Amino acid sequence: MSRDHFYFSRNDRIVALILLGIITIIAAVRYPWSRKESRELLADTDTIPYLPDTVRRRVYIRDTIRIKWYVRDTVLQRLPARKDSVSIRRITKSVAPLSPLDLNTSDSAGLVSVPGIGPVFASRIIRYREQLGGFLTVAQLSEINGIPDSLMKWFIVTDTFPLRMIRVNSVSVSELRRHPYVNFYQARAIVEYRKERGEIKGPEQLSFMEEFTAQDLDRLLPYLDFR
Repeated sequence: MSRDHFYFSRNDRIVALILLGIITIIAAVRYPWSRKESRELLADTDTIPYLPDTVRRRVYIRDTIRIKWYVRDTVLQRLPARKDSVSIRRITKSVAPLSPLDLNTSDSAGLVSVPGIGPVFASRIIRYREQLGGFLTVAQLSEINGIPDSLMKWFIVTDTFPLRMIRVNSVSVSELRRHPYVNFYQARAIVEYRKERGEIKGPEQLSFMEEFTAQDLDRLLPYLDFR
């Protein structure tokens, strides 16, 4: 009787084989995906690139699965990985200068070494230096949009750097306007004065122009050449 209970007809065996084949196909399709997902999860959380045994590291894990390794003066930062790869970015930490930098001779590499100055601030400083023709004082940094006063302690201005002068009696209105201390009305007043009365001999003639205040002339005169 028990033999009859476990007896499979030919049709039953065929159905069982078909079901077994379907289960095998599903397992074959799902297994590589599951294995890949497992590898990605491991890569996102546990895998650490090779580092010398003597190097100490601190690992920070955030909700975005972002991990940072701090290695002496270099940071290895792993960004959120794509499904098929883990991207590593190397960032060199800036080293503060040992002595104040000269505002008129420092290049972008030197400027970004100052704590608080990145590529954006460095480009603003260099661009403003070009517009001025050179810095006269460190205080002129405050005239740059966004530059905090706390950065002034990192700089000096020496008197050995030759300023680029404005030749008052030969420049055009557009050339005068390029200087940060000259607005359109002041530039036009200078050019019209030259046309009507001849060359401008000195700052006294500028002081009679209503377009210039005493404060305007004080900061502009070091850049003017009346020859």
